[in-house]
Amino acid sequence: MEYRIDVNEDNTARVVFNGDITFSENVAFRQLLKDLSVKDLQSCVFDLSNVDMVDSAGLGMFLIAKEQADTGGWKLSVTGAQGHVASMLKLTKLSDLLQG
Repeated sequence: MEYRIDVNEDNTARVVFNGDITFSENVAFRQLLKDLSVKDLQSCVFDLSNVDMVDSAGLGMFLIAKEQADTGGWKLSVTGAQGHVASMLKLTKLSDLLQG
């Protein structure tokens, strides 16, 4: 998993992911959350357009990100999920929790 954070002037961020989001990406995902926590965000969108696979640990990481957003007072949503990733988000109801 690789990611790029783009922050606009209005303190909205977009995180563009590339690659799978799995247990082995736990350290990188926590670094992403650390990077986001130092920004004064209003909202953040996780762009999953280039993600082919998310496992249960990856879904758990999304929940941790949602908790961080709620605690930090900013909104988190996901966009671009396709195929397996979209199915996993719907199956677990995370798509409802992380609506754009």
